[in-house]
Amino acid sequence: MKLFLLSSLVCTQCFCLAQVVILKDTLATQTLNQVVVTATRTNKNVKDLPIPFLQISQTEIKNRGIVRLNDILTEQTGLAIINDHGQGIQIQGFSPDYTLILIDGEPLIGRTSGTLELSRVATANIDRIEIIKGPASSLYGSEAMAGVINIITKNPINGFTSNFTSRYGTNNNTDLALDAGYKNQKFSISGFVNRNSSTGYSLQPQLGTPTVSPFFNYTLTGKSTYQINQKTKLNLSLRYFDDNQSNRFTVDNRFIAGQGAVNDYNIAPTLSHQFTPKLLSTLRLYQSGYKTKSVLTYEDNASQYDQSFFNQTFTRAELQNDYTLTPKIKLTGGAGLQHESVEATRYDNIKAFTAGYGYLQADWQPIKKMNVLVGGRYDVHSEYQAQFSPKIAVNYIFSKRFTILASVGRGYKAPDFRQLYLNFTNPVAGYSVFGYNEAAARVAQFQQEGQIQAILIDAATLQNLNAESSTSFNLGFKAQPFAKINWSANVFRNNVQNLISVAPIAIKNNGQSVFSYFNLNRIYTQGAETDLTYQALKNIELGGGLQYLQAYDQAVLDKIANGEVFTRNPISNLTEAVKRKNYGGLPNRSKYMANARVVYNNDKKGFSTAIRAIYRGRYGLGDSNGNAIIDQDNEYVKGYMLFNVSVSKSIFKNKLRLQATADNVFDFKNPDFIANLPGRLLYFGLSYRISK
Repeated sequence: MKLFLLSSLVCTQCFCLAQVVILKDTLATQTLNQVVVTATRTNKNVKDLPIPFLQISQTEIKNRGIVRLNDILTEQTGLAIINDHGQGIQIQGFSPDYTLILIDGEPLIGRTSGTLELSRVATANIDRIEIIKGPASSLYGSEAMAGVINIITKNPINGFTSNFTSRYGTNNNTDLALDAGYKNQKFSISGFVNRNSSTGYSLQPQLGTPTVSPFFNYTLTGKSTYQINQKTKLNLSLRYFDDNQSNRFTVDNRFIAGQGAVNDYNIAPTLSHQFTPKLLSTLRLYQSGYKTKSVLTYEDNASQYDQSFFNQTFTRAELQNDYTLTPKIKLTGGAGLQHESVEATRYDNIKAFTAGYGYLQADWQPIKKMNVLVGGRYDVHSEYQAQFSPKIAVNYIFSKRFTILASVGRGYKAPDFRQLYLNFTNPVAGYSVFGYNEAAARVAQFQQEGQIQAILIDAATLQNLNAESSTSFNLGFKAQPFAKINWSANVFRNNVQNLISVAPIAIKNNGQSVFSYFNLNRIYTQGAETDLTYQALKNIELGGGLQYLQAYDQAVLDKIANGEVFTRNPISNLTEAVKRKNYGGLPNRSKYMANARVVYNNDKKGFSTAIRAIYRGRYGLGDSNGNAIIDQDNEYVKGYMLFNVSVSKSIFKNKLRLQATADNVFDFKNPDFIANLPGRLLYFGLSYRISK
């Protein structure tokens, strides 16, 4: 059971993570001269950025023919897609709960079970994706314990622009998108609409139920900017997403079917004013809502099996000030207040959090070759202890070809509504799960009703549930040993305290357990990752990356060292002590992950093609011999490699683009353990630039 709990290893205070400004070299024909990134809320040249950073360009997304966010992230070094109540992202060994996901600097909400479903995000209107690896709580608060992913959408260029894109392929997957925009000297407006649908698929058709159910969804976004005067600018961003799914599965050999719906919306007005050449102030307001609804009935008699809903709202106001103290010192500070509420089937009534916070960062360049970032954030929350999250990061440019960077910081994640207030009893299996604040009263109620056989832990003695935290260390370099080679590497260590886990606290008369949440200590993740790009020929690029990861519970390691953990030898059937080398660590984490790519781009002829390979090493699934750890071969999912290919050709003066893609070319499947691999997927796409 402990293994299952730890699978949720290591919020929503966030802001504009990054705005990339691409400056054109006027002396060369629109050649990219410099890329400036505000990955820490201040304009930063990429070469000066002292933290692990990754950027995915619009061109990369377009050339690979990818239409959903989860598909492009899984091809990046150090990122793994994890299926745990949805498809989330794993960074540096942390589960998806611990990575903050932003769209244009504002948070996506809707983590019904910790994971935020990445396929909710379309890619056709994405300008770039920026990824910070390592804790960013010193600026962004909760949920940024593992890192931050910011999806930055397109802004219109001067005049009128419009584009239409489409893709159709395996499982009747259809993706249609239209975007349009207009911009003049003072005003801009743009809009985007996307429809994505599929008839789903079944990896085990003999069961008569789909592995992924049929669905269709819509995404609508809008952005507008008005330059009130030379010093004042007003922005407004809107987003709406609606998804509908047809579900069918079996319980006790009876078919159950019904409809499920998900929708969310975001509204984000922003007002910025340049008070002086040294002082810029920005006021941001943000409102977001997320809703799900599901109605399921038995097919044989139309009686209701289950009806559920989940409604979440998030509101925040924040004021940020950027001040240039000296040419070498820039200060960024701000404060905000936010309110979050949830009403759901598994909560007795509406639950709400209120939080306030303040942050300050100094960006200092003591000498020309060195950059230092020092900052911290203080969060005060209505339901848990106040948190302070400091961070310091330094880089040193030894030469034009070699830069070293190091950082140390603290990340944290607040207890969520589920961990505090959940009230759930499975009607079929009979087990119960209660949030920390509900456990004592619910167990007492079960005792009065005569449902409890044994008390394992007195819920009244559980200590207050604290926020999870991690102290993180990163050390790496960026190098260009030769003109055509770019190489980067980073080693990391995360020491996790107060990990929120779940364990049985009582046994019911039906033999099932009552679970609740509590804090654990002494978890760590550590490893190294590296990425290499080689411009072999003018139009040919070779590249690849590798990650090595260890993720362990130190308490288990201590018990193994003391000879306190046992297993049964599958050959001799004798009980023996577990050895250190047999302990697989935390589940769902591969020790080795790698990717490789060969890319050919010929802009003159409008032709591009790419072949990519993605490898995920074997990873632990769960305990099968009762000793609560992964230590035997049958407790692992075997490693696998996928190959993806894309080919595209632009014609009619680049107005029309034709594309063909093949994902999972060799049709790899593992239906027993990997639901998100449906086999070979073939697609054909077409895009047309309507405007000049």
